Amino acid sequence: MCIGLKMNKNLIGNTVVYLAERCKPLYHTKLLKLLYLIDEEATNRTGAPITWLNYNVWQFGPVTEDVYFSKIEGLNKLSDFVRFENVRDNSFIIKPIKQFSNAELSDLDMQIINDVVVKYGNMTTKQLIDLTHAEGSLWYKTKKRAGLQFSNTNRTSNISLNFADLVENDGFKKTIYYATLENVELQSTLNDF
Repeated sequence: MCIGLKMNKNLIGNTVVYLAERCKPLYHTKLLKLLYLIDEEATNRTGAPITWLNYNVWQFGPVTEDVYFSKIEGLNKLSDFVRFENVRDNSFIIKPIKQFSNAELSDLDMQIINDVVVKYGNMTTKQLIDLTHAEGSLWYKTKKRAGLQFSNTNRTSNISLNFADLVENDGFKKTIYYATLENVELQSTLNDF
C-alpha cells in the first residue's frame, strides 16, 4: 500500500466520492486520470500533492496501482467509500456508497479539486489520456528518461512519477515538497508502532 493510501485513506476515499458525484458517470480510467491531475495541480500550486498516492508510468498514463486494482473484487481499498460496478466488458463505473465529507480536506484542497473538476471533468477518458501523455508532461518526461517502450504485451512499469520534478525550478515549492514528504513519511512510520 502506498504512503498516500496508508496516511490519507479518508481524504482519498472522500475525494473519490466527490468526483463520482460530480462527474457522472465516472469510469475507472477517468477516475485515475482525475486523481493524478488533482495531485499535479496541487503540486504546481502549493509544492505538494493532496493525496500522496504513488503513480507509476503505464502505457495509458500515470496509474496509482492501489486505486487501479480496487476494481477487482476483494481488492477494493476504498470499499468504505465507493464500489466499482462492472457495466460491460471490464468497464467499471464508480458508485459512492457513503456521503461526501470534506473533514480532511482544506479549503485550498477543495478549491484545487473543484478547479480540476471544472477544467477536466467533462473531458473524455481519451482526452485525459492524451493530456497526461502530452510532450512535456511529467509522464512523458519520466517515460523518456527511463527509456520505456510499451507494446501489446508490455503495458506497465514500476517506474514512479516524482512530483518534485514539477517544481524543480521553484526552490520554495521544492522545499515545501520535500519537507511535506518527510513529514508524511515520519507520520507513516509513527503509525506503524
